[in-house]
Order: sequence, then structure tokens, then C-alpha cells
Amino acid sequence: MGADDLSGDLSVTVAGLAADPADHALITAAVRGFGLSDPVEAWALAEGLMNRNWRVRTREGEWALKQILDIDADSARRQHRVTRVLAEWGVPVPPPHTSPGGDTVVEVAGMGVFAVLPWVEGVHRDGRDLDVQECRYLGGLLARIHHGLSSAGVAGVLTAAPQSQVIAVSEAAKAKAKIDHYLGLIDARAEFDEFDHLVRRRLAQRQELLEHLAYLRPQDTAPVASIGWVHGDFHDLNLLWSTGTSSRVSAVLDWDRLRCAPLAAEVARSATLIFGYDLSPELRALDLDRVAAFTAGYRELVPLPAASLADAVHRLWWERLCDFWQLSWHYQKADTSCDHLFGSASALLAWWSEHREAVSLAFTTA
Repeated sequence: MGADDLSGDLSVTVAGLAADPADHALITAAVRGFGLSDPVEAWALAEGLMNRNWRVRTREGEWALKQILDIDADSARRQHRVTRVLAEWGVPVPPPHTSPGGDTVVEVAGMGVFAVLPWVEGVHRDGRDLDVQECRYLGGLLARIHHGLSSAGVAGVLTAAPQSQVIAVSEAAKAKAKIDHYLGLIDARAEFDEFDHLVRRRLAQRQELLEHLAYLRPQDTAPVASIGWVHGDFHDLNLLWSTGTSSRVSAVLDWDRLRCAPLAAEVARSATLIFGYDLSPELRALDLDRVAAFTAGYRELVPLPAASLADAVHRLWWERLCDFWQLSWHYQKADTSCDHLFGSASALLAWWSEHREAVSLAFTTA
């Protein structure tokens, strides 16, 4: 099917502005591939860094159309088989729509690979807008997802998770070398922009932290237990909350990071992403009361040992200390879409490094 075969008057907008006219042909071809009628309206969704997404209305209803860019088609199909089973068990996951040929993924020649899901109404909520009971509920929801992924019904779709894994740990020397690399790239520029100044300041701070705290590098030889299949990217932008009085999650989105990992690592990562907040333009903190409620809600259903959680939190802190992926995007890929994440991650790391014991206690206190 080519662009010349497409017709119709489709309105494609991004925040009220006309999008690239080429999207008209792409969206129409994709929904036709799933056996749906031509779209009446479509809106590009700004959220999401890895894939392209649209809200599309056809005669059959409203849909979420996703152009899959971050994983291959077979991985997407496996993901769809898993989420379909979870949806049958009552986990709030929109089941994938199937093409007339029985596939949940459609490839449009020259345009890409697509999936279609029923549109789910809901809103994103900041972690600090949740009360304590909602935080406990959200932790319990993550536990239900982990339990569902490990249950016998999904075992036919996913391979069995290993009992333990040896987790690689970043080396301080390599982190320092990366800092020198990026400082060198900046120093070689004719002029510094605002982001360059921010990076220079934050990398100097990171150098100092590594000098003083390198002795806290986690062990990289002892295997980590409590391994299971995890969502991989469970945070507020991948959660839709119902707008009614039930105050429950209406959809868990974006399963592209589905993988085997320590369960405690996902609990730690999710909590730090959901419950971070700005103390000032230069400092970001964690709401430890909400972190504690979230973790307690999880442990009511999946009783992770406190030692596993403490180890996961410590490992996550260390990896954040040694991680510069946003700078790779900016300086090596010329992609500035994640610049803001470097600023927020650095601001949180500064606070976290001074409050490591309090953070660990929030995750481990019953």
C-alpha cells in the first residue's frame, strides 16, 4: 500500500498545531492494516521518548496507534501475548488489537511497524499528588504485575526466570574517564551554551562525589536473588489514573522494557522516579514517606527481604553516580530531547548522596 492509495480529510494535530503532512499517509495506512476504517481525527502525543504515538478516532472507536521504534516486531508480539494474559487476570493493561490476519503487529511497507491498542481514558498524576493509601495501592499494583508475570499462565509465553543473577557494577575509573571525555568535548567548543555550563558544574560535582565515595562501590561477584520478569519502566508517565472517584490506575502503558531483572531493582527504580520532587532549582529530593508507603504496599503481596531492597537501592544510587547516558544523546547523537533528565538526575543525586541512610530506611522499614 502506498501513499497514492490514501484519501480522506484527516486532521493531525500536536498541541493544536498542524503536524507533518506525511503523518496523514502513515496513520491511515497503519489503521487500515489493522482492518479499521480510515481515521476521522488523529492527535500526535508528545509524551514518550522512544516511540511515536497517536490518538486516532475511526468509525469503530478511539485507538492508541504506536509506531514501534525501540524494539523489534517479534519482541512486540511477545509483549502483546503477555499483556493480553495480564488483562484477562484483571491487571489494567489495554489488550492489543488484532489485524485481520491475526497479528498484533502490522508492518506498512516503507513506513514502519505499528501496533494498535484501545484508547483508555485517564490522566497522569504526579507522585506527590497521591495520598498515602494511593501510594500503598500503587506498590501493590506493581506487586500484582510481578506476580502475574511469574504465574503459570504467563509461563507459556515467557521463559522461566533464573533464581539469581550476577549483576554488572560500573567502575569508578571508567566513570571518571567519561567525565573527562565530556568535559573535553565541551572545552573544545567555540562557545558554551546554557546546557554546557550546567554539565560542567554537575560533572565537577560528580567528580568530587566519586573521589570521596568510590569505596562504596557494590559487590559485583555475589549473585542477586529474587529475579523475575518485570515491566521495566514503571513510573508516572506510564500510568494512567481514572478520573472518577475510584482513584485507581486505569492503564499501565509501555511494556517495551519487559525483561528479567531483580524484583527489588524495579521497586527501587520506580519509587525514585515517581516520588522525586524539586526542593529548589538546584536540588531534587525523594518524598520518603510516600516511598515507604509504596514499598510497604508492594511487600504486603510480595514479601521481598529488607536486605534485598537495601542492596537494590544502594546499587541504583551507585549506577546513577556513574551514568551519563543523557550526555551521550546530547553530545554524540545531537539529540537534546533528554537534556532535562540530566539536570533532574544530577539534582537528585546530590541530595541522595547526603541522605543514603534515610533513603535506605524508607525502602526497608516495615
